[in-house]
Amino acid sequence: MSERNVERIVKKYADIVRKENPDIPDSVYPHMLRRTKASGWYRDGVPIETIAVILGHSDAKTTRKSYASPSVEMLRKQMDSGTDAEPDFSEETPLWKNDSELARLCGIK
Repeated sequence: MSERNVERIVKKYADIVRKENPDIPDSVYPHMLRRTKASGWYRDGVPIETIAVILGHSDAKTTRKSYASPSVEMLRKQMDSGTDAEPDFSEETPLWKNDSELARLCGIK
């Protein structure tokens, strides 16, 4: 099957589906499907190296550059993964006994 024939089929079915899903862009092409699927795999947690192999890329850097853009949800999840608690330094003991020793350790005195 030629590339042009695949492109024609994708456009045909996009036009059919667009009647019920108007969010589908007017310009749909085969590589858009490939890129969307690969980006979805990345956002679902599939390692970029695995995606590179599936897509036939010889270097994962190509895949990372083109397909590995984090979603808003991924960013939110990473930002929320931190802790809101203040660190507890009560168990730590200082390395100096007084201000004079601290000044000496810092090379000030």
